[in-house]
Amino acid sequence: MKDSTRHLGTERIGRLLFSLSLPSAIGMIVMASYNIVDAIFIGRGVGPLGLAAVVISFPLHLFTGALSIMAGVGGSSIISRSLGSGDYEKAQAAFGTTIFFATAAGLAMATLGGLFLSPLLELLGATPEILPHARAYLSVLLFGMPFHTFAMAGNHMARAEGRARIAMITMLISAITNVILDPVFIFGLGWGMRGAAMATVISQLVMFTWIFGYYYTGRSSLRFTLSCLRPRLAILREIVGIGASEFVRMSAGSISIILINSALVRLGGNTSVAVYGVINRSMSFFFMPLMGIAQGFQPILGFNYGAGNMQRARQAIRLAIITATSFAFLGFLVTKLFPVAIFSFFSEDENLIAEGAKAMRVITAVYFLVGFQIIGSAMFQALGKAHAAFILSLSRQVLLLLPLVLLLPRYFGISGVWIAFPAADGLSFFLTLYLFIREIRILNSREDESL
Repeated sequence: MKDSTRHLGTERIGRLLFSLSLPSAIGMIVMASYNIVDAIFIGRGVGPLGLAAVVISFPLHLFTGALSIMAGVGGSSIISRSLGSGDYEKAQAAFGTTIFFATAAGLAMATLGGLFLSPLLELLGATPEILPHARAYLSVLLFGMPFHTFAMAGNHMARAEGRARIAMITMLISAITNVILDPVFIFGLGWGMRGAAMATVISQLVMFTWIFGYYYTGRSSLRFTLSCLRPRLAILREIVGIGASEFVRMSAGSISIILINSALVRLGGNTSVAVYGVINRSMSFFFMPLMGIAQGFQPILGFNYGAGNMQRARQAIRLAIITATSFAFLGFLVTKLFPVAIFSFFSEDENLIAEGAKAMRVITAVYFLVGFQIIGSAMFQALGKAHAAFILSLSRQVLLLLPLVLLLPRYFGISGVWIAFPAADGLSFFLTLYLFIREIRILNSREDESL
């Protein structure tokens, strides 16, 4: 175990960030790509109502993902810091507790979703036209939730021990499987929405099999055994405390999507819901590289902070911010220059393309600020500063975006829904900047004390 993580404290920061972030970013981009391809097949095979059905179903999928990410982020933070300080027993205990929590969450959500499927979809905003498509899609998707939550948490912990390539391969094989099966099930067999969902479930099963095999066969320094699955209450509390910020961010995202869908149905109808679905999928392609950088950055920062090496910790923070901001600016340029071309991939509906291009330009008005926000939140998670990470996640999705989504449409109609996104991003940037500057001063003082 010691040999597999020593490079986190010795290798040059730039090379280390590149080697850990690149596989994560590639894996995340591939995952985003298959989500985009999935939407393209649905848009062209089923139509705008199929795209709208995916958007309506997404909050439940996102909430389940929030539980697994909470487990993965909290567990990987403990593992990184424990490995850095040499506490390998705690790292192993955190691994087992994380796996137990993530898998149990997936099983619980699949069961509850199956029992209350139709009323749940109506609560999520499905109109009578969208409901049959959403029911066909989600009823199949529920079967993959336990596999998905296990794999997502397992990927985070592989990155925590510096094995970013393993996490990348996990996502690659899942994405490739999904992309191959989508056209076969949707067009070849004519299964429509059920075919899209079945392709996703099979890809999640493949992803689970790969990451389970990585731990079970002993390739990881963290060993999967039945005895390690016994949850430790103290560690579970720490996992939840650290990962709560990501859970709040993602689950609040679910609430935001529900409210946004409700506003869009009321103000613009089913087409506007489909527009939001395309923007959501498209922006994931630009957002996922930022998450990949953050995930590659966290074990570096967590390990060196745990080892007391403040100079390397500061170097990692600075380089991660520069890299993420550069990628965010690239996404800003592409969505400003080519929104019509982006929407044309998903549909030939002229009304959908025209409305979507206009909305995309508004939503991404300050996207170049998002890179700093992502790294700022990741920094507090890696340092184990649960309260600051919680505040940052809460700010955009709850304290800022939700009130703006409720308020602005009263004055600007459907445009107010789109305006809420850049307004929330801008305000969240300044809050992140304030907390970031304060934390950097603390790190500087610790470095001075160690000299």
